[in-house]
Amino acid sequence: MIFQRPSAIIPRCAAGVIASAATSFLLATLTPTASYSGDAGSFIIFLGTGAADIASPKTGKNQNCRYIREHGGKNERRNAALFVPPNVVIDYSATGRAGLQAAGIAPTAVDYLFITHSHGDHCDPQAIAGLAQEKKGRLVVLGDAEAIKKIRVHLESLSTKPDLVLQELKPYQEFVAGEWQCKALPANHVPKEQALLYVMRRGDKSLFYATDTAWLPMGTFSALKTEKLDCAIVEATFGEMECPDTIPDCQTAHLNLPHVRQVKQILAKRNILKPGAPFCVTHMSLNWCEPHDLLAPKLAREGIILPYDGMRLELRQALQGRR
Repeated sequence: MIFQRPSAIIPRCAAGVIASAATSFLLATLTPTASYSGDAGSFIIFLGTGAADIASPKTGKNQNCRYIREHGGKNERRNAALFVPPNVVIDYSATGRAGLQAAGIAPTAVDYLFITHSHGDHCDPQAIAGLAQEKKGRLVVLGDAEAIKKIRVHLESLSTKPDLVLQELKPYQEFVAGEWQCKALPANHVPKEQALLYVMRRGDKSLFYATDTAWLPMGTFSALKTEKLDCAIVEATFGEMECPDTIPDCQTAHLNLPHVRQVKQILAKRNILKPGAPFCVTHMSLNWCEPHDLLAPKLAREGIILPYDGMRLELRQALQGRR
C-alpha cells in the first residue's frame, strides 16, 4: 500500500461556534477577519491535487515517476487541498502552507478549515496550528471526530495555544461557514473513521468535494439528489489502474478512473451536475497515475478536468462552456 496511516495527534475547543452533538444544523457565527479578493463563488483554487505518495517521484523507478523527475512542472503535486473564496480551505497537510503561498493567499485570508479525515496527507495538526499562529486571528476547524481528536491532542501539547475553534461534524450535518451554506456527507474510506465529503452552496453556486472515498455510500448519492452542482471534484487516486487484490486500498478506500466515470455519469443522468458544469478529479497518485502532461488531454476529451497545483477554475466560464 502506498498510503501512510499517520499516528493520531492534535487541538482544543473554544467558544464562538454554536455546537451540539444532537443538533443537525451547525451555525458557525464568527465574523471573518480577512477575505481573498475576487468574486466568491465564481472560482476555486486547487492548492494541491496529489495523494499521499507525492514524494514517490524522487526515488520511484516506474515510468510515471521517471517522467515526473524529468519534466517537473504541472506533473508535480502537493497533497490534495482546495481554496474556496472568500475564506475556506478544505484539508491542510504539511504542504498546505506552500499551496497557499504559491497561490498568493495569505494565512489571514483563511477563516474556516474543513477536514475530510485524519490521515496525515489531509490533516496535519502541526501545520494547522502553524497556520493559526501565523494568521494571528481565530481559525475555525471543522471535521469528523477522529480528525478533531487528533488536532486537540496536539494542541494540548503546546505551551502557547493558537486561537483555534474545533467543531466535530456528523454525516448529513448542515452548517454555515461565512458566506457558504454547507453539508457534510459520509465518505467510504476507512472502517474505523467516518470520513466526510462536503457540499457547499453560496447564492446560485454550489460544489461537491469528494476525497478520500471509494464508491460513494448510498446515503451520499441519495443526499445529492436535491443538489444542482456547478462543480464536482472527485478523487481518482489510482488512475486507470484496475484494482488487484494485492492493493486493497484500491478496492476499499479509493477510486480509480473507471469508477469515477461511473460517478460522473450518475451525477449527470440524475441532473445533479448542471449541464456544462465542470467535473474534476483530484488526489492523484504520482506512482499509479499517468503524469499530468499525458493524462490531462485524454481526460479533457471525456469532459473531465485534471487540475494541477495552483490551478484556478473559473466556474462561470466553465458553465458557459469556456476553459
